[in-house]
Amino acid sequence: MSAAAPTPGASPASPAQNPVKKPALALAFLGILGALQGTDPNIASTALVGAARGLDMGGTSLAASISTLALAATAISTGLLADSLGRRKVLQVALVVTIVGDLVVFLAPDTPVYLVGRVIAGIGLGAVYGAAFAYIRAAAKPGKLAAAMGMFTAVLMVSTMILTFIGGALSSIQWRTAFLVIPIASAISFFIVPILLPKEPRLKLPGKDILGQVLLGLGIIGLLGGISELGKSLTSPIALGGIGVGIALLIVWVIWESRDDKRFFPLKILKNPIFLAAIVAGFVYNFGNAVAFLQLTNLWQYVNGLKTLQVAMWQLPLLLAGIVAGLVTGRLMSSGKLSARAVLLLGGVVSAVGMVLLALTHTGKSLWTFLPGEFLVGAGVVIAAVPYGSLILKEAPAKYFGPVSSSRLTFGQFFYAIGFAASTIVIDKLTLGGTVAKLEAAGVPATQVGTGLDAVTTYAAQSTAPTTSVGKEALADATVSYGGAFATMMYITAVLMLLGGLLGYVLLRRADKHADDETVESVKHPAPSTSSG
Repeated sequence: MSAAAPTPGASPASPAQNPVKKPALALAFLGILGALQGTDPNIASTALVGAARGLDMGGTSLAASISTLALAATAISTGLLADSLGRRKVLQVALVVTIVGDLVVFLAPDTPVYLVGRVIAGIGLGAVYGAAFAYIRAAAKPGKLAAAMGMFTAVLMVSTMILTFIGGALSSIQWRTAFLVIPIASAISFFIVPILLPKEPRLKLPGKDILGQVLLGLGIIGLLGGISELGKSLTSPIALGGIGVGIALLIVWVIWESRDDKRFFPLKILKNPIFLAAIVAGFVYNFGNAVAFLQLTNLWQYVNGLKTLQVAMWQLPLLLAGIVAGLVTGRLMSSGKLSARAVLLLGGVVSAVGMVLLALTHTGKSLWTFLPGEFLVGAGVVIAAVPYGSLILKEAPAKYFGPVSSSRLTFGQFFYAIGFAASTIVIDKLTLGGTVAKLEAAGVPATQVGTGLDAVTTYAAQSTAPTTSVGKEALADATVSYGGAFATMMYITAVLMLLGGLLGYVLLRRADKHADDETVESVKHPAPSTSSG
């Protein structure tokens, strides 16, 4: 496939056998399906404290990440299944798998069964999101793929917010009831799928490539698992070992996939500047979202002392800005008023400015102080999300449509994990370092510094206020240091957002120039006529 940039607003013909009868309803429904994947880990995270106590888990690290690992490792493979067996059928089966997974969690008598349920739910939700995302191409009106992507993103964000709120409310009653939200929504969706979504033709696969799928899945699990552990310790054998094994397996996978054309994923697409630009847009969206959402939440809880419900209310401007930005950006791209490269650059710049504003106003005590930065970050990352999705759908080869379109979820999980781990490491290290420096400057003996840090750690983990004078002083110092560390991370992220926007712009400009050069050459040297006269 040519790396040339698509004509503004152009959209490949839908592969559906039957046209979508109600495109707007179908797109809204696809957004709700996509929201199931984002809501499930939110609910699981909220309910994890209760589950850990009820099932006597001990450590919760694996329980918190295992569903995401299963999802990222199998998303591309389930996209392959959708091509092979039919996307609508796989979507319905995936909804059933999701229901089974969360019901297993709901009934879990112990930790092992809980983990099995989370794995099953992760696999099902990965397939649900992949199929829903791929269906956007069939549901979009001709020439309106970007607008469809904007609507999909907006509905997804609204639905995620609503379902997460419901799950959070139920988890406050009893942690098990929270795991009924996704099964109920999935069961309703199961019956709506054949009403709103058309059948898509099965594709003849180049090859199942079971070994390639296993290598990719295990490599992703190792890499993401290791990255998630880095937030605890940079020298953790589990973290370093997981990353090392993951990288090694992915290298072997690349070598294996490069051997012939019978493999299940087209590695050549990684040389396509348009596809690479889409991945860069995915970095801006997922990395920026992870850093801003997580660290703002922590700042408001630890520094401003907000309760959970207050934090949720303060997060609303971030989400609302993204909803509006998604709808407006999609329409402007589809109308040809904004090119994909202009949108990607705009997303990077707006996100960067927002991050800088959050850094400058981090000492604020009211929501109004944070509003400008929240609006810009929320809008900026979603502006980048529109070309992130639409370019992947446009560039996915018909022969590999399922695996390539589903790779969006795998790349997204990777960038989100990097943002989560990197921001946690930077802020934790700077906070602890600043606290130690302040305690030493205040004349606290070296033998008592560790006690003060333990009090800070206990407060962060259990919200238990220190009772000793050293602990109270350490917590006060940590609060100040945390704010400074937050600002530093926002500045770092701002630079990365700006670089991401610029890189995406350059890649798409190069693709456009290549397309123009090919057009000129075809005019200078037209193909010889094959007509018989």
